[in-house]
Amino acid sequence: MTRSSPTKMLSMLSVALLAMILSATQAFYMPGVKPLTFQEGDEVPMKVNAMSSIHTQLPKDYYRLPFCVPEGGPKMASENLGEFLTGNKIQNSPYTINMKKETYCQILCQIQLTKVEARNLRMHIRYGYHNNWIIDNIPSAAIGLTEAGQKQKHYAGGFPIGFVDAGSGDAKDAYVYNHVNINIDYHKPTDTTEEGYRVVGFAVEPMSIAHYFLGGYDWDGKSAEGYTKSLATCSDGSHMTRDDITSNQIVQENEKIVYTYDVIWNESDVAWSSRWDVYLSEDHLVPAQVHWYSITNSILVVLFLSLLIISILVRNLRRDIAGYNAMAALADEEKDEDIDESGWKLVHADVFRPPQNAAMMYCVFVGSGLQLGVAGFFSIVLSAMGFLNPARRGSLMIATLVLYMLCGVVAGYTSSRLYKSFRGRAWQTCTLLTATTFPATCFGLFVFFNIVLAFKHSVGSVPFFDVLIVAAMWCCVSIPLVFLGAYFGYKKESIDYPTVTSTIARAIPDPGLLLNPYLAIALAGMVPFAAAYVELFFIMTSLWMDQYYYVFGFTFIVYIILLL
Repeated sequence: MTRSSPTKMLSMLSVALLAMILSATQAFYMPGVKPLTFQEGDEVPMKVNAMSSIHTQLPKDYYRLPFCVPEGGPKMASENLGEFLTGNKIQNSPYTINMKKETYCQILCQIQLTKVEARNLRMHIRYGYHNNWIIDNIPSAAIGLTEAGQKQKHYAGGFPIGFVDAGSGDAKDAYVYNHVNINIDYHKPTDTTEEGYRVVGFAVEPMSIAHYFLGGYDWDGKSAEGYTKSLATCSDGSHMTRDDITSNQIVQENEKIVYTYDVIWNESDVAWSSRWDVYLSEDHLVPAQVHWYSITNSILVVLFLSLLIISILVRNLRRDIAGYNAMAALADEEKDEDIDESGWKLVHADVFRPPQNAAMMYCVFVGSGLQLGVAGFFSIVLSAMGFLNPARRGSLMIATLVLYMLCGVVAGYTSSRLYKSFRGRAWQTCTLLTATTFPATCFGLFVFFNIVLAFKHSVGSVPFFDVLIVAAMWCCVSIPLVFLGAYFGYKKESIDYPTVTSTIARAIPDPGLLLNPYLAIALAGMVPFAAAYVELFFIMTSLWMDQYYYVFGFTFIVYIILLL
């Protein structure tokens, strides 16, 4: 290798880091599928995903509630393992949408609520469940009103299924959104010879309207005649607005709910390749300066700790140098008397002594931690480069699982080399514990919570077949790779430490309060948390509040600072 090779490698890493940052902050979306082009009048299928709530974290099946079902019953869309693991359940819908064809107050169905259905719907409304609809692989944004009465779009979390009237006393009546204005933005591509239109935006404005028919017509909800009757609450030839609502649709037993919808088409200048930008940035709801604040905070924490350590080292070295200079002026007899070691040099022969308690588990934890760290690093890198994005549902989950399985080699190699340096003999047990301790704990928790979700009738419960797939990935991929890494680790020479470990351990006095090991453990955990808590806040918010997280370039920088 030439002398310029390290410089070239550093330059390449800098360019790659800059590219990842730019890709995360300017070009959010990397197309992974061929865009769908519709001709005028073509059907644009709309699908429904599981309902979600930030109050319960239990996704529910859309057709669990008394909503209109498609002819022939709901049918599942093809889903990958990652979508099942993340609680997605995508099904077809009864809504009929055609490209550039406006629809005005179209009757979808009528449902008369039973006592159980009314109680179930009311409960889900009070828990704040939201619908998550999908058209051409983009989720529905929600159009609501601000406190000033102006319309505002929210691009994550779907739209609510209803609302609770806080002014209705202790009963707190629930009202269902039984009418939706489906706003779809389309774009006519100019960079291709293919004729047609592409969907580039999708938003839903929910409304609650107590529908009734003209002339007092009473519909049973089954006969075809009801679909041809006009509603007194709708106006022909114009789309529904909130000003047209005279009364809301209450949820109670024996109430007849008529579901209707409008379809509104709007031409847009947004290209198909950029249609995810507004979803990922939440229309610039969180500015990039906040993430730069996070990085600045992390850098300051690292610099403070570095200066603290440097000051301690300089002080000790200065004291040692002063001691050596003073010893040089002494006579030989006086040197022999002062030759005894003092200070930190007293324990130099015990620094690399193997732990007296649970040395094997120490090696297991180090190997498992390194496996998590490497898998997380590559997951962030792939996400920052755009290979893993929200357009590919479940891709991040699948990539994280696969990378963790493959990094089993790293865990086996690290734990085996460390255990060999401790002169351990039960290497088979150490390798087996490395392959099973942390994964078995996670898999056991996964199965436990999956059973709880199944009893709660949540679509977040993973099907049994997919649980078997995860178990097979662990047993047939991860465990063999851990043993493979351990094989090469034990073949290597033992780690050479810079100091010789003495045969007899030096007696160490009981530590004071400030040197208590439990206090040191707590402080050691607080330091990396302080370096990454701002970015961690955004990650946890997107996880629990059902929002999109996209700034993996910032995450990569914070991760590197955290490692330092």
